[in-house]
Amino acid sequence: MKVVIMDDEKLAVMRLRQVLEDRPEVEVVGAYTKYSELLEDFPRLRPDVAFLDIDMPGMNGLELASALLEMELDTEIVFVTAYDQYALEAFRVNALDYLLKPVDESVLEGTLKRILKRKERAPVSKRDPGARIQCFGHYIVPRANDGSPVDFPTSKAEELLAYFLIHRDTNLSKWIICESLWPEHEPQKAEQNLHTTVFRMKKTLLENGINIQLSSKKGFYHFQILESCDYVRFEELRKEGTTQIAKFPAVAEDILRLYKGQLFGYKDYSWCEATREQANQSFRDMSKTLARAYMQAGEYRQAHDFLQFVLSIIPYEEEGHEMILRIYMHWKDRTSFSMHFKKMKETFQQEMGYDPPPLMGQLLIDMMKDI
Repeated sequence: MKVVIMDDEKLAVMRLRQVLEDRPEVEVVGAYTKYSELLEDFPRLRPDVAFLDIDMPGMNGLELASALLEMELDTEIVFVTAYDQYALEAFRVNALDYLLKPVDESVLEGTLKRILKRKERAPVSKRDPGARIQCFGHYIVPRANDGSPVDFPTSKAEELLAYFLIHRDTNLSKWIICESLWPEHEPQKAEQNLHTTVFRMKKTLLENGINIQLSSKKGFYHFQILESCDYVRFEELRKEGTTQIAKFPAVAEDILRLYKGQLFGYKDYSWCEATREQANQSFRDMSKTLARAYMQAGEYRQAHDFLQFVLSIIPYEEEGHEMILRIYMHWKDRTSFSMHFKKMKETFQQEMGYDPPPLMGQLLIDMMKDI
């Protein structure tokens, strides 16, 4: 059983790791004090269980669990915390169990037994006949037969596919590609590298059941992706505009929830910096458009839940925080308002180095007047 641990306190991580590693059926494949590192490694590790602290700065355990479950890797969530007031919320994100610190080893043993029984009873997942390429948050190209990541022969072969995905359905000059991927090489050497990398990329994709069409004519390449890809769906929504978002909010939300972080994750692709920033800004703009559409339709719960997702990706999005605070004002929920305001203030101080804008403070004053 592969396990990961996440707690912002290093000592707590060490203690739980020691307890778990004493059990022969458990393999601790990752232990983290920073949620960003766990999110980066999670698709690669594919753990059976994630033990998460709840009360953490930046992104709390409930939000982190939601982000992990979005990856659909069949991982069980177990919360470990010193506070018991989160129990109800914990089970709302489909947590398997909820353990209080210090962890009682007999209780932990019961949790591990339940996990093993669930794994034994779990039906074999139906195989997806087509690979789903993920570009947001992590760059993952899954094999068609079992969904495991494709092992590219070189990093340039993987990068070339990323380049073609961004510039799909257009005629691309081979010299533009060479300047983007091999700017330090002489033209002749860069062209040779391109031809070799194209061959390796096509061969790898063919062997792993990834369907593409790539043609070359008179120094130009034309690429088409025949698989489902989060970035392609995202761009289609962006081009359709705000009218479609308001008209079909559920469809728009499904697509926007595919955004798990910056384009191609932490890959050092200098040629896509402008596209990364454009995608990030588009996600923020479209998300706020969708949230406003929900609120205008009186669907405050949908707006609230979606905004929580948005803020788990971009925790410093000011207008997103403002809309959530206004939702709590609409509900006259002083407790939730105060808790979110406190968390928001901590986030701004940690992420940005300054307090929330004055408007947020005025909302707090207004809230206290109204209730």
